Amino acid sequence: MEKLLNIQTYLDQIILNIPGSDPVSAAWYIFIHGGWIVLLVAILQAMVEIWLQNRRELYDQSIKKILLAIDVPKETEQSPQAVEHIFSSLASTYARGTVYERWWKGKTPDYFSFEIVSLGGYTQFLIRTAEMYRDLIEASIYAQYPDAEVTEVEDYVDRIPLNFDTQAYDLWGTEFQLAKSEVYPIKTYPEFEHQLSQEFKDPMAQFLEILSRINPDEDVWFQILVTPTTDYWKNHGKKEVDKIIKQQELGGSVWLRWFSYLFVQIPGKFIYTVTETVLSGIIEPQASSVTTLGPEKKTVRTMQQLTPGEKEIVTAIERKASKIGFKTKIRLIYWGRRETFLKGRGVAGVVGAIQQYTKLNLNGFKNSKKLTTKAEYFLKQARINKKQRKILWHYAKRSNTRGHGAGFILNTEELATIYHFPVINVKAPSVKKSEVKKAEPPFSLPEYLPGKPKEQTEVVAVGRAIKGAPPTNLPTIEE
Repeated sequence: MEKLLNIQTYLDQIILNIPGSDPVSAAWYIFIHGGWIVLLVAILQAMVEIWLQNRRELYDQSIKKILLAIDVPKETEQSPQAVEHIFSSLASTYARGTVYERWWKGKTPDYFSFEIVSLGGYTQFLIRTAEMYRDLIEASIYAQYPDAEVTEVEDYVDRIPLNFDTQAYDLWGTEFQLAKSEVYPIKTYPEFEHQLSQEFKDPMAQFLEILSRINPDEDVWFQILVTPTTDYWKNHGKKEVDKIIKQQELGGSVWLRWFSYLFVQIPGKFIYTVTETVLSGIIEPQASSVTTLGPEKKTVRTMQQLTPGEKEIVTAIERKASKIGFKTKIRLIYWGRRETFLKGRGVAGVVGAIQQYTKLNLNGFKNSKKLTTKAEYFLKQARINKKQRKILWHYAKRSNTRGHGAGFILNTEELATIYHFPVINVKAPSVKKSEVKKAEPPFSLPEYLPGKPKEQTEVVAVGRAIKGAPPTNLPTIEE
């Protein structure tokens, strides 16, 4: 701590000794007294990010992907917890790779895309995965839904070209982000169950109802990219709980306050010093406030001393950290011909359905201002067209690195809440479901052999062989 305070004193002296009244001279003085280090670090970091981004995209393109359509029976009684088990099984695919694989080949943990689409009013649940994980996906689904149907289908994103005609078609898209820190959970499916009647009010009902109202010339695409990751984020949750209980007055670690000092206070001091020098005699010098980099002041409390709201928050954070988490990106696209395109139907309805998962004292979803296809003031239409093609490209490529940051953490319970098959009481006629319940044939069925009358027909085994039964053609020892 003493060394850090000495560095702070040294930096303060540099700011106070800025010579001359020329801003260019002042900037040069800062540059030759260590400012070049900051510039060099920024340039090197940008070069590394560009290199890694390029290598990762090449690695992703080298992996063969398939798109699976999931059809579940109409009378399924499974709750979202069944889908939670499916998500949990995907955590086993996490593989970070060696240093060589990460930095030269661009290897990243494999990811999965869970999608719900309405293609002209026809709703379908889809999963896009690397071909090598097809058996894992199918086994996980059949374990929870034995009568489900899993079929490989063609990719629907080709329904609209990346460079589409903006005169004939319109498109609205966004990438969602969390309203608060990722350690805070959203509203999950256990909270949609009525406490008295125990009836589950499926939030998927409203979402699917909106999708069923899409016109034939329109599409709605909803995408959830999940990438297995480590448990690093659970430490962040623990720190947040400690912060709530201990009531840290200064907040944050020493390094966080040092970051604020270097990149907020020092630039502020520099601007103030230059302004004061140039406008000397016009403004009166004022004392600037400096944050002390000393130890944090904490007031330690027990759980009994927390307010009911604080207890709920602490319990929710700890509950989220108790389950497996995935790096997540969520995108939404609504497009159609300009004659039928209506944001009130394809945008407001779907975004409104997603707001069901918001809990004001915890977390929820909001649109990314950077990626939402909206612009104001200058060159409005040109900027909107650029954003439209950008979000469409991110969606079509299922990029888990492009867009708003690296994504956020959702655990298996949260993922199963926003992506699960409708329960039995949800009436969604446009959702593709398997029509019949499958069952294996009996072990022995009569089979009419060609060329023989029915009375001479032999009973042959056409079912699955009984496990443990001996073969029928074993050699015998004659007596």
